[in-house]
Amino acid sequence: MGIDVGELLREFGFSIDEGGRGARWSLREPGGRKFTVEPTPPLTHLSAHVVRKLPDEDRLRLLVAETATDSVVQEALAGRLDILTAHPPRLIHAGHDFALIDSQAALPPARPRTARTAWTRWAVERYLLLATEPSRQPVIAHTVNTTQQSVSNAVRHLSGLVTETSEGFAATNRAELLQYWFTDYAGPGGVELGWYSLDPVVRQVSTAVEAADLVDVPVLVSGDVAADLLAPWKLPARGRLYLTGPVDLENDGFVPAPLREATLVTCVPADPSLWRLTHLRATTRKPPPLPLADPAIVYWDLKTSGEIDSNEAADHLASLTLKGTHERPWN
Repeated sequence: MGIDVGELLREFGFSIDEGGRGARWSLREPGGRKFTVEPTPPLTHLSAHVVRKLPDEDRLRLLVAETATDSVVQEALAGRLDILTAHPPRLIHAGHDFALIDSQAALPPARPRTARTAWTRWAVERYLLLATEPSRQPVIAHTVNTTQQSVSNAVRHLSGLVTETSEGFAATNRAELLQYWFTDYAGPGGVELGWYSLDPVVRQVSTAVEAADLVDVPVLVSGDVAADLLAPWKLPARGRLYLTGPVDLENDGFVPAPLREATLVTCVPADPSLWRLTHLRATTRKPPPLPLADPAIVYWDLKTSGEIDSNEAADHLASLTLKGTHERPWN
């Protein structure tokens, strides 16, 4: 969902300080006052019904959405919720209303839709896609951090794509499984921040990784730079990083930028499985110089980036990932 949370917050004059582990953001008002928020993955529309269905812990977070009903706004103004909306731009925190209301920019409320959060099923699919040999159910469950029953349920969705052998579960055709997963997967989700720098993209990514390491925020490199390290094909045009919490890069040669203009995008993902499958990286012959997301996530990012030559780079990555098998490339 295309909500540039960082840009919205900056419109209110906030700066975003380094975050620790987790998705907590430290914001500083123009006057210097600080407070901490924990944004939820963006929703389409916030209504009383949607809020009631949220887990208790989410209702204590900063609820991010395209739009919100008047009743939700009133709850926020009463100090019972914290919300950030894109249309109109509005942040209500602890009952304080930060609003950039433009009647020309306001949009009619979008129709609510149910968010897809089948993270465990998609992670099991990705595990089976990346594994080069059969894996037993307990091993998959341990790696994905779920139950054996959840693994069994996930496999049932993959009729014809996965077989059970005496040594465990295995994809019958990893190329076909990739296409199934790619079509089914909703993406890593989460909250993105855009940054701009004049440095070469690879240097930007290396600088951002070092900045994250300094504040102990785990990071994974994806997109063009990861693809170039896993299966060189095109010159990286844009950087993409996944972080467990936001990192302020303004002191590292970057300036904040809208996502559409950014040369580097950092994302605190909603998908909890991104760090769990990074060891399933058959394309690397030696440890990479940067911490990389697994090839399936890199493939998804390339295919959905809209960048020139990204489709070709994704197909090249898939082809090398399957090199040495009797299957056709992922395309």
